Amino acid sequence: MAKIITITSGKDGVGKTSVSLNLSLSLAATGFKVCLFDADFTLSKVNIFTGIYPEKNLESVILGRSSLNEIIIKNYQGIDIIPGNSGMKNITDLTPAQSHTLSRAFLNLGDYDYFILNTSSDMSSLVLSFCMASNEIILVTSCESTSLTNTYSMLKKLSKYHYDLPVKILINQAISGKVAKKAYDHLKELVNKFLPIKIKPLGIVALDKNVQASSISRTPFFVLFPETIASKCINGITRKLANKDVRTGAMPLELFWDNCLSFLQKLHKPKKKSAAQNVRPTKKNEHDSEINKTLSQIKSRLSILTKEVSDIKKSIEFYKTRPDKSKVKTLKPPLLKEVNVIKKSLEFHKARPDKRKEEILKPPLAKEIPLDFESWLKKKTN
Repeated sequence: MAKIITITSGKDGVGKTSVSLNLSLSLAATGFKVCLFDADFTLSKVNIFTGIYPEKNLESVILGRSSLNEIIIKNYQGIDIIPGNSGMKNITDLTPAQSHTLSRAFLNLGDYDYFILNTSSDMSSLVLSFCMASNEIILVTSCESTSLTNTYSMLKKLSKYHYDLPVKILINQAISGKVAKKAYDHLKELVNKFLPIKIKPLGIVALDKNVQASSISRTPFFVLFPETIASKCINGITRKLANKDVRTGAMPLELFWDNCLSFLQKLHKPKKKSAAQNVRPTKKNEHDSEINKTLSQIKSRLSILTKEVSDIKKSIEFYKTRPDKSKVKTLKPPLLKEVNVIKKSLEFHKARPDKRKEEILKPPLAKEIPLDFESWLKKKTN
């Protein structure tokens, strides 16, 4: 019997393995019996952080070459470690006999207070099976937007399979408590708005230069720097986890594996073909299918031809609207100058009065008539 906690993340690089290892050590230092299972089968990282490279791993157990007790790394800084295997055959591909062997192997493992799984970050069906079969899920993230986006995607996946327990959120590599709170509040707002799943804050692990130094030395920072800020944060999270009765919700490890394998089998079960799919096509159906195929090809060719005609029309319209460059070139600058001179001359002559017209319109001068009385009389008598 053990309380089973799956520690996962939606993205690599957020310190999930570091949190899993150091939290296990902190729980053991508090007095609990802890087993850490390196369940990252794509790239086992616990051995990198500890500097331990075992000759045998879980694959040896599945193949029946070793028992689980033979591969366990006993009492590493107070905890037991089940080493994973990079590139191990997918558990979903196991034969029924191999699945049974894996499940039965945990019967003789012994009792632990906490059984902690460190998974990969690929949101695969295997990771989902560990999550769905666990008592608790700790989702490790950081304050970066990409990490929060991937965390939301992981929560969406869990919602899809109706995970009904609150998921605990741990923010790692936090610059400050204020920044971490802002990141968590933003995530919670999105989850409450769009997902049916519930989340709860578990705590933060502050950004600490000693964490990187411990990685280089291949010794957990909880062991190498017990008084550093990151170690104090881990101790705070341990107290929060251990606040409840450890036996609440504990389950046998073989039941956990049965639940994992059952989930995977349902997930990868081939879908049954419908009655319509099973009916063999008649000759008429085959003929109709050929006709539909031919019609589809004709439609496709017509579509291409229509497009080509449209392109030709556009090209013709374009050349019609273009100015005739040959005509424009004939009006050379000197000729244009002469045209302008002629225009000005015409305008000038139009503006001048026409003297001939003035002479025609001018009334004839009256003959001079003498106005003396004697001349008039002479003219009268004559």
